[in-house]
Amino acid sequence: MSQAQIQNPPIYTREELEEALRAFGEFLEYLAKLLEKAEKSISEIYYILYYKTGIDTEIASEIAETSHNLKIRVYDAIDELIVDRLQLDTDIDKYEKQYNVRFDYTEEKLLGVVMLSENETVKPVVIWTDYKSIGYYEGKKNE
Repeated sequence: MSQAQIQNPPIYTREELEEALRAFGEFLEYLAKLLEKAEKSISEIYYILYYKTGIDTEIASEIAETSHNLKIRVYDAIDELIVDRLQLDTDIDKYEKQYNVRFDYTEEKLLGVVMLSENETVKPVVIWTDYKSIGYYEGKKNE
């Protein structure tokens, strides 16, 4: 991905951020269903051609690889779209150091940071996705 660093990420209220993420969540659910159908179709094509016709294994391998490449490219497009639309700063480490916080996660992909305004304070939150849903984590203070 070729994403420029945002100098000052936007400041959202909790309501604004959650509304934006809700809309992205609906979009991601729809894309996930489409991607699942596409992967299933490609797998079925592979199965039929490879096991039922005995085609060249190189051709079968290319068909199998197509499914993997499709998923990677769709995920790249989703990353780029979210970063662009929410104007995320992708330099997450900078905010962990500057605000003395850490953003814990397990399997989700952290995309970047926006600022959350709440109770007269502004703090960084990191946006994550698992490509079926999207959300944010507030940083935990480093002790």
